Amino acid sequence: MLPVVFTRSKFLFLFLLILTITSTGYAQSSIPFELTSRDHIIVKAKINGVEGNFIFDTGAGLTLITKTFADKIGKLHKQDGSYTAFRATGEKLTADLYDAQTVTLGNFVEHNPVLTIFDVDFGPLGPIDGLISLMSFREQPFTIDYTNKRLIFETDKSMSAIRKTGHNIPLQLEDSRDKALTIAAYFIVNNKLTLQFLIDSGAGSNVYRINSKYISALGIDTASATKIAIPSEFDPKLKTTIYQANVKSITTKASPAVQCQDVKASFISGLIYDGIVCLNWIGKQVTFDLKKREMIVQ
Repeated sequence: MLPVVFTRSKFLFLFLLILTITSTGYAQSSIPFELTSRDHIIVKAKINGVEGNFIFDTGAGLTLITKTFADKIGKLHKQDGSYTAFRATGEKLTADLYDAQTVTLGNFVEHNPVLTIFDVDFGPLGPIDGLISLMSFREQPFTIDYTNKRLIFETDKSMSAIRKTGHNIPLQLEDSRDKALTIAAYFIVNNKLTLQFLIDSGAGSNVYRINSKYISALGIDTASATKIAIPSEFDPKLKTTIYQANVKSITTKASPAVQCQDVKASFISGLIYDGIVCLNWIGKQVTFDLKKREMIVQ
């Protein structure tokens, strides 16, 4: 057996190869996204290797694919059990659960994800194949960069730098039986009420929904407010009553710097939360670390 001889050039090559592999394993990565006319975040993702267009939705709870897209993937293993939840308006939904092999966004891969399938049409949003939820990102911090339209997968090093420069806002996680995951934070409305709002990137832009039971406490005049009835996308027979009126301010409790003023809010009867807010007004770069339960606004 001949001895292995490392020349200087071979040693240098191996050193650079190891360095490259090591740095790649810990490097930031990102994918581009598009914004619809209403600021829904659209990302390219692959499920079991099949690519589609998905809404990146922090309010979805669990990842959803349309029946049309499911047909492209082929047979998925259906779990024996199901998951019953309530939409924000109190509408009850029971979802069958399916095991997939992977959800892939750029270099980020989630193995053995669980998802649901619905025969739903996203209408004016275009050819959408489903929703990517926060369930994929329990362990992976990420940044939504509205300025450069990129979804960035953060590292320990990048998170350390972000925490030094951003406004840190504590999050509360609604983790439902390890099947669905959404996030909330505390907001002060009109300098009067401190309410816990769901943070929903899937709501689009300029969406501020508040439980109608706070109308009186916030001094909203329902006589002068616009009243509408909205049918459910899943069951058109179910309609939700909404009053639309202006609120003076919505401010994150943890940071007065993160606020919006003079916005039109929808006061919704039967809302199961204190309220729901969209994401785009919170900051141009918003980072989430679900493991540490924090949102950092640049």
